[in-house]
Amino acid sequence: MSTEPRTVTINILVTKPLEIDEPDWCVDPHTGANFRPDIAHNGPEIAASFETALGTVDYLRAWISHAPYVALVSEPLPIVAVEVDAEVMALDPDSLRAFTATTRAHLDALDLLADEADRIRGEAR
Repeated sequence: MSTEPRTVTINILVTKPLEIDEPDWCVDPHTGANFRPDIAHNGPEIAASFETALGTVDYLRAWISHAPYVALVSEPLPIVAVEVDAEVMALDPDSLRAFTATTRAHLDALDLLADEADRIRGEAR
């Protein structure tokens, strides 16, 4: 058995403040980022709201977002985050336009359902 002192290298987490550029559209307080890839700039949120008998329902939340230190991001520029049914989609401008076109078509279909419901209700009277 050797009497020489032994050493081992251990990776430890060291934290220190990081100063980053802040876009003028960012409203995120930047709390909870422990690593550079956790940093995201988020703009003001918009949401559609609808009043029901049970209260207000917010849906189709969206905001501009940019995670400048995420290496696997295929779109390095800010994207639009759109939340539908608790799932967030990261869309570039062309994909967002395609999404809104699909949503408009769906809204037209909902109007047709309302017309059909009116017709059925009229027959039931």
